[in-house]
Amino acid sequence: MKRLFELKEEHIKLLRNMCVRWDDCEFGAPSISIDCKRPYGNSNVYHDIAKILGIEGTIIDNKEAFSQEQIDWMNRIHKETKVALQIVLVTGEFRPGEYVSDEYADNWRLK
Repeated sequence: MKRLFELKEEHIKLLRNMCVRWDDCEFGAPSISIDCKRPYGNSNVYHDIAKILGIEGTIIDNKEAFSQEQIDWMNRIHKETKVALQIVLVTGEFRPGEYVSDEYADNWRLK
C-alpha cells in the first residue's frame, strides 16, 4: 500500500516562514527544532498563518477574527506541514505536486 500527499504552495509558504532554533547540545552537536509554541514567530498562530497565506478575517472590536471554516482550514494545512517537511527534506526540493511513499517508509518521491 502507498501513501499519497499533495504538497501545496501553502505548505511551502508555511515551511519557509517557520521559526527554527539551533540549540547546542551537551556534546556540541546541534539540535535543530521548530518552536512548537510560536511555529511562525508569534504566539498568535492563526494570525501568522493568515498573514503568510493572505487570508483575510473579519474585524471585530479592532481585532481580526476568523470564521470556523477558516480556522479549520488553517489547522489542517498547519498539521499537514509535518508531512510536507518530510517531503522537502527527503527530496531536497520545495516543489508542489503529488508525492507518494511506501506505507511504512518516508521515501517520498514525486508521483
